[in-house]
Amino acid sequence: MGRHSEYSGWADEGLGAVADAFARNFAEFPELGAAVTVFVDGRQVVNLWGGVADERTGRPWDAETTVPVFSCAKGLVAVAAHLLAQEGRLDLDAPVGRYWPEFARHGKEAITCRMVLGHRAGLAALDRTVPFEEIADWTPVIHAIEEQRPLWEPGTAYEYHGHVFGFLVGEVIRRLTGLTPGAYVRQAIGEPLGLRAWIGLPAAERGHVARLVEAEGRPPLPGPEHLLTRVVTMNGALAFPGLDEP
Repeated sequence: MGRHSEYSGWADEGLGAVADAFARNFAEFPELGAAVTVFVDGRQVVNLWGGVADERTGRPWDAETTVPVFSCAKGLVAVAAHLLAQEGRLDLDAPVGRYWPEFARHGKEAITCRMVLGHRAGLAALDRTVPFEEIADWTPVIHAIEEQRPLWEPGTAYEYHGHVFGFLVGEVIRRLTGLTPGAYVRQAIGEPLGLRAWIGLPAAERGHVARLVEAEGRPPLPGPEHLLTRVVTMNGALAFPGLDEP
């Protein structure tokens, strides 16, 4: 029996082509494990999973397997910000400094949450390298953002705001709610909707997590001084892609 048959789940009638494409991912490509769910008009019409969740142990992918994500956390943080805007607690066009006074210095006085959400705030990377332990501690990164000067005139140009996005929008969320963005997302979205999604994984969920393995052929990052490298490694503090750092 080939790897292409090692998947479970279902697809509504007329959507079998999705299951066929999912199976080909195992048969024709070196897929280890994967899942796909499709909703149409609020109704689940496809739910497929298969392969292994941990290549080291052979643990199979199951219906409860959770997946570490890169950059999709920005979507959760942005939804949280928009919920606060919908409730009238956050004005996306107000200066960030209205909610976080210490931010409004070194040329950042006019930066709005809308500029940050649009990756136009000029804060794509920090000049300071904050060590991993301090990144996990949150507050040292917030202080580094407060001291940072924009890399360009805010609002005039776009560059991917990598890791800074979550800390910057997240601190606005924290100032408004008293909760870190992960805690607020759980309270406002995750628990009410029963979502298996977290920013900050609970210890009890670690046994359900898929272990990432890097695909072959990724082009290397440019040198450490390149802005893209500074953005995705948080100015050299994080390994990229950092598959072994939870």
